[in-house]
Amino acid sequence: MGAANDNILKTLLGFAVVRGMWAGKLGEGGQGLIALCLFVPFILFSGWAGPIADRYSKRTISVLMKWVEIPLAISAGVGFVTGNFWLAAFSMLCLATQSTFFSPAKYGMIPEIVQTENVSRANGILNMTTNVSIITGMLIAGIVSDKLQQGSTSLVDMWLPGIVLTGVAVVGLLAIVWLPKLEAMEPHSHVPSNPLATYMVTGRKMCKSPLMQVATAWALFYLLATIVLLLVTELGVLLNVTDTKVSYLLASIGISVGFGSLLAGFLSGGKIQIGLSKFAAIGMACSMLVAGLAPVSYVLILICLVSLGLFAGLYAIPLQSMMQLLPKPDHRGRVLATSNALSFLLMAVGSLLYWITRPLFGDSPQYIFLVCALVGVFAWFIVIRIPPTPLLLNDYNKTHE
Repeated sequence: MGAANDNILKTLLGFAVVRGMWAGKLGEGGQGLIALCLFVPFILFSGWAGPIADRYSKRTISVLMKWVEIPLAISAGVGFVTGNFWLAAFSMLCLATQSTFFSPAKYGMIPEIVQTENVSRANGILNMTTNVSIITGMLIAGIVSDKLQQGSTSLVDMWLPGIVLTGVAVVGLLAIVWLPKLEAMEPHSHVPSNPLATYMVTGRKMCKSPLMQVATAWALFYLLATIVLLLVTELGVLLNVTDTKVSYLLASIGISVGFGSLLAGFLSGGKIQIGLSKFAAIGMACSMLVAGLAPVSYVLILICLVSLGLFAGLYAIPLQSMMQLLPKPDHRGRVLATSNALSFLLMAVGSLLYWITRPLFGDSPQYIFLVCALVGVFAWFIVIRIPPTPLLLNDYNKTHE
């Protein structure tokens, strides 16, 4: 539900600045700046979120963050009703901050809830359900965006963004109370006054193991996703289709990533199958190469995005499992937070570069897919340097403890 709300609001704002109620407000490629607002809090505050996730119960943090989400959803709705872009954008910035503190607790609790040999499978299921929410969020955003562009004066239609965002937040809160009670992993850990200190200390430790290579490979997955999603958001003009149909393209990525994640989890069994990531990186690059060079067609773009998502799911799960299992339990939150910061730093860079370079592609934005193909090749280069791990997950963890 948290992933759904983030994507509903981000996609709604993206449509709004491309050809909606705030069209042209941020210039060509302005949706890159919208995405940037979602990423900056993860870069700035993950250095606090990680130590807090280690010091306190991850369940307590999760429940608190879900309570915070509700008033933020309401304020975003007010921004759309009043036509106040800056209120809606500020609400998204605050919602991203809430997600920053939720993320290391969410991912860090997986090894606390399931047996070690089931972590890859659990991550596959988690990513699948997350992507289902992302899909739903993007589809809803397209439908709501079309409603807003119709200029209806109906009270329900005007409040529709706020109703949807608040409803999703309430469902998320109701779901989170079913989490089992969890103990704090390191109740005496220090939360630094400077969040960047966490990155420096933890980053040095990660460089002494395969963790930094894994974190870099994981971050490249998010960089690629950022560029692709920004590009697809504005393909409606090129393909001459409605925002709802563009949402179908966005949803196709989410569906295929979810399926790929689930498949990777079950193929991994009780092992970390880093070979899946090596194979999938090439698959991602080839999918984007075809999307950039093939004739412009809604069906061809759809096929390429489905292929990309499938390979992306296979790519991500082994890396995600390694990020959770290689650190010691009392440092897991800090490692995940540092990895998050690196991922969102690359996402922010990708969003900023998209905004700056988008005018260079003029009326042919599909060639940006070729840039994405290069990102896939670079990801493959990083992944092949990660040592193979044919050991059971629990044995692997003991080896590197």
